[in-house]
This record gives sequence, structure tokens and C-alpha cells, in this order.
Amino acid sequence: MFWNTSSERNITQESKRGQMGLHISRIEVHNFRNFHHLVIDNFPGHAVIVGENGVGKSNLLEAIRLVLDPSLPDSRRMLREEDIWEGHPAGLAGGAEVTVVVDLQGFDTDDDAKSVLSTAIVDFAPYTARLTYRFAPRVEADVVAGLSLQPTGRPLTAQDYDFIAFAGTSETSDIRTIRREVALRVLPALRDAEGDLYNWRRSPLRDLLERLPLDPANLQATASAIATAVDQLTKDVNVAKLEGHLTDRLGNMFGPRLAVQPTLGFASSKPDELIRAIRLFLDTARRKGISDTSLGSANVIYLGLLLEVLNQQRLDEQFVATLVAIEEPEAHLHVSLQRHLFSYLLRTGQSLILTTHSPHIAAVTPVHSFIVLRASESGTTGASTAALPISSDEAADLERYIDISRAEILFASAVILVEGLAELYILPALAAAAGFDLDPYGAVVASVHGTDFKPYCAFLGPKGLNTPHVVITDGDAASDKRNQREAGLKRGANLHPDQMHAKALLNQIAELPEPSTANYHAVRAPLTTDLESIGVYVGVQTLEADLCPLFGEEIIQAFQELSSNTTAIDEVRRGVANEQDVTIDPEARKNMLKRISDLGKGRFAQRLAAHIARADLPARIRAAAHIASDDTPVERQDLRRLGTASYLFLALDDISRTARGTSLFAVYPSISDRSQQVTDADQ
Repeated sequence: MFWNTSSERNITQESKRGQMGLHISRIEVHNFRNFHHLVIDNFPGHAVIVGENGVGKSNLLEAIRLVLDPSLPDSRRMLREEDIWEGHPAGLAGGAEVTVVVDLQGFDTDDDAKSVLSTAIVDFAPYTARLTYRFAPRVEADVVAGLSLQPTGRPLTAQDYDFIAFAGTSETSDIRTIRREVALRVLPALRDAEGDLYNWRRSPLRDLLERLPLDPANLQATASAIATAVDQLTKDVNVAKLEGHLTDRLGNMFGPRLAVQPTLGFASSKPDELIRAIRLFLDTARRKGISDTSLGSANVIYLGLLLEVLNQQRLDEQFVATLVAIEEPEAHLHVSLQRHLFSYLLRTGQSLILTTHSPHIAAVTPVHSFIVLRASESGTTGASTAALPISSDEAADLERYIDISRAEILFASAVILVEGLAELYILPALAAAAGFDLDPYGAVVASVHGTDFKPYCAFLGPKGLNTPHVVITDGDAASDKRNQREAGLKRGANLHPDQMHAKALLNQIAELPEPSTANYHAVRAPLTTDLESIGVYVGVQTLEADLCPLFGEEIIQAFQELSSNTTAIDEVRRGVANEQDVTIDPEARKNMLKRISDLGKGRFAQRLAAHIARADLPARIRAAAHIASDDTPVERQDLRRLGTASYLFLALDDISRTARGTSLFAVYPSISDRSQQVTDADQ
């Protein structure tokens, strides 16, 4: 089955870049729940918030509610101890202050919004309104020896706090009028949509029905018809008999002091209450009700009714703007409906905030719409992709790239960008052989299916998701068909953020001697080390050739298991031996790589990965790096002595230090443990 992601992302460029109507443009949160100091600049107009469980996605929506939600009672704005960031040294007793600052933009040409937000405007290019919530001790509290104390000398409690919500920079500027005109509606994830739809007070259908200008005469006629129908029904002897039984039983239970006369009917005969009897059916025969559908469908119906309420309120000019926040809209929905629903929501024209765990929603999200939350020791941090420094063509490429299987890079703690399928198999196997299982640490290997890493680095970089990442690319040092050399180093140099430095690197690369020159590797080493400083790790030739000195036997075994062609096997043997020799024969290398390519690089890499994962890598590394004692730890400088494969281990060491805080070989399981892991995986 093929997903039509292009049509599902077919929204206007204006929406993609967040240039829409009034929307949140920035948020700052201090000391609230997961957040010590969260700042998200360039908040997308349509924001899709992703992150691990417990990182604070719902808490971010709750922080926004403290400022903007008119339905949130003041009692909820009076925070409790558990609402204070857990890392605060003293909490409420120590005078912790919670602040939430929300900036709004997108109303430069909206005179109504300018009027409503006039007291909140803090900038005019573009127009920016600022709304602030602050929860803090009352002014009479004293600070003594680092503790916030009441004049009585006792530590502060929640009763010593109060909140204010104000517009602009003046704490006396009331926010309530703005909150009525710029409203936030939040749909929580764990909601009982069916129950809410059947409960008149909570149902959005009530808002739609009560605003209808119904004809009183028609209501009266309908009430009379219902009364007649009920009378006709109760003429049935069985119904009358049941009413009699209920009258006797309840009369005996209540006694004579409380008169009860139970009667049966299917609607009130009062004209004003008739509208409450209206129910939403899902078929023209009025047989299929909300209770007859799935939980997911009930959620969609509830959301549809709410959006229609907001639409009617806009038409009646009840609001200047509405912001809709939806938690986990994918709940109980089939994959195709998840995608279709999200595509529809993007076209509604109002600012939208979603939290999601669904890779299917992430796969059709415009690339400029992501907010990623990550846990850290100093509180949850956030990053936005709204201001990615990429072209529209690069954005389109990224959106095609982030399909369901690759959406995992959005949730990753660290990413290894590689060229193709072979690296996707080999890198996790190398890491496993070194005792570093990538999955538990959220480290992901992602192929860009080519050599253009630039848009992916921008997406993961400081102006995007701000995800730690490295690039691994082939060196392609030898001349290609176009007589070009050192393509890998050139790719790396062009990824350098400093253009002047990149130009200097390219000049040095142009001066490199031929790979067959005796001092080639010594002259080349400073260039690869320079690129390592920006997280770019460049090989010597190609992955398979670079692995031969360290994993020659595994390469031969893997090939033999997949091919019975003795000529091909012999050429692979000669190719492996050639790569292990001091002098490289280009023809032998070419023949080996062709045999592997004919077999299928991905297929071969998958089989090779199984052999690599079982290898006693530390022993092999110690031998290659000339480390005499098994008790001597393998350090980063030792990895540089691994010849043509060193760049792979240096990159993994970089990711290991980022993802788990230790060097690559710091935690190493026994061979038997690793063999069992591989066996379990094979099964």
C-alpha cells in the first residue's frame, strides 16, 4: 500500500511557515512541573509536539491554559506543591515562583485583534502581544537566611501564594477580557467522548442547538405531539401495569410525606426542554447512536462538533481568534484515519497545537511544524523547527524522507546519519559488539539514501530539533569515473558552519597527495580530525573496503553463506587480502566491491552484521591498537589506531558519550551474553 503523503501535506506554503492568523509565536515557562526554564522561540502556527512519555507534553498545554483558557477556574490557577518544578531547592516553602509567558503574533492586519490586544502589545514589527501568568508569594513575605518566611517566622505554604495574569508589561493590566476574545480550547487525551456527548451539560451539541433560533410555535406543536404519543403509548395495559407497580413501590419507600407519581415517557412535554432530547445519530434511519460506534470514532465526532461550535462562534464574532489544542488525537484511531484527520485539522484555518506519539501523524506533519521536548537534569528542554534554515525544495525532500519508519529520528536522543542501507545494518552491529545497544538509549541510525546530508543536519541542528547527531560518510578517496578525488572530505568540508573555515579545508583537500603515496594517511589525518570537531566522520574509501582490515574473516564468511560462485568467492578473498596489504591494488578492490554489489549491498550487510555482532571486538581492538593488557581500558585515542575502520568507532564513541555518558567500551558484556542476545534476535 502506498501512502499519498504529498496530498496529505498539501497545505499552503503560508501554513507551512506559520504565517497564518493570530497564533502563539513564543512561550517561556519557569518552575512549572517538568520545566525549570523552558523557552521555545519560533513557536509554529500549527505545532505538533513530540517527545518521550513523561517529558511534559501535557504539562506544556497546561502551562498555556494557565494563561489563555477562559474555562479554567481560578482554583486551578492556584498551584500546589506538586505543580512546582521538582528540582527547585525548596519548593513552595522556599518561595518558588512560577511564570508562564505567551507571545502572540499574526495580527498585523487584523484591526479587531489589535483592539482587543492593545494593552498587551510589546512590539510592532511584527505586532507582538505578551500575556503573563505569575504564581508567587504575597509581597508581605520576608526572606531570611535564604528561606522565604511569613512575618511569623514560619515557612511559606500554598495559602501564602497568589497568582496574577496580566497583559503587556504592566501587572495591573487585566487579562480577562483578552482571554474571552482570544480563547484556547483543549481536548485532553483521556476523555470520555461518548459520555460527554450524552451529557447535556458537557456536550458541544448543546452549544450548537441552543444557538438555533427555533420557532416557539413549532416547539409548542412538537411538545403537544409528543404528549399525545406518550398518552397513546401508556394506554398499553402492560405499560400502565408497570407504572402502577412503580407507584406502589416508590410510594412505600418514600412514605406519605413526599409525594411521588412516576410516569413513563420518551421526552419531556415542556417546549423549552424538548431540545435536550435531541440526540446525534450516525445514520439517516436514526438507529445507530454514539454508543454503537468505536471509541476512536466517538472522539472524532466530539472533535467535529467542537470545531463546528468554534466556527459558529467565529461567525457570530464571539471571539477574535481561537486556539485549539488536542492531546493525542490518534487515540483509538486506525492508521489511515489518523492521517486523514490530521490532514483535515491542518486545513481548518485556526492555530492548532497537537501532542502525539504517533509516527503516522509525524510522517505527514509539515517539516516546519515540529516541537520536540527532551528531558534533562535541569528540566525539560524544547526545540522548534519553525525557522529551519532550508529551502522549500529541501523542506519538501525532508517531508518525503520522514515517513513512518524514519519518524523515529523525531524521538531520538542522538542520531547517526549515514549514506545507505548497508550502514543501517552495520553500525548497530558494531555498537552491539562494543557493548552499546543503541535502542535503550534512544540512539538511531538514519540513512539519507545518498550523500546530501545538509538538509538533515539543518533539521537536527541548533535551529531545528537540536538533536545531537553525527554524520558518517564514505571517503571515496580514490579517483572516480570523473577523475574526482576525496569526495567524502569535500562533503564534510561543505557541512562546516563556518564558510571561511570550509573554504580553507577545501583548499587543503585539493593539495592532498594520491592515496598510494607513502605519507598520504599522515597528511590526511588532521583534516579528518578537524571534521570530527563538527561531528562529521569520513572513511577512506567505501564501507566494505574500510572494514576489511578489522573484519576480513567475517566478510568472507558472510559472502560464502550467500553465494556458491567460487570465482566470486575467490575475488572477495583477494579483495579482503588486498585491503589488508600495505599497497592497494585498485583492480582487486574494484572486483571485490562489484561482487558484493551484484549480491546486493543491503543483503550482504545484513548477513555481515550478524557476524560482526558476535565478534570479540575488545580483543580485536586491543590487538589492532597494540594494547597489551586486557585490564587496560580502550580509550578514544586508541580508536584512532584502527586503520581504515577507525572513523566508525570514533563516531560511535561520540554517540555513546552523548546518549549514555560513557565511552564506547566503558560497559562491555561478556561474549556469551552478546551471543545469547544475537541468538534471541535471530529467533
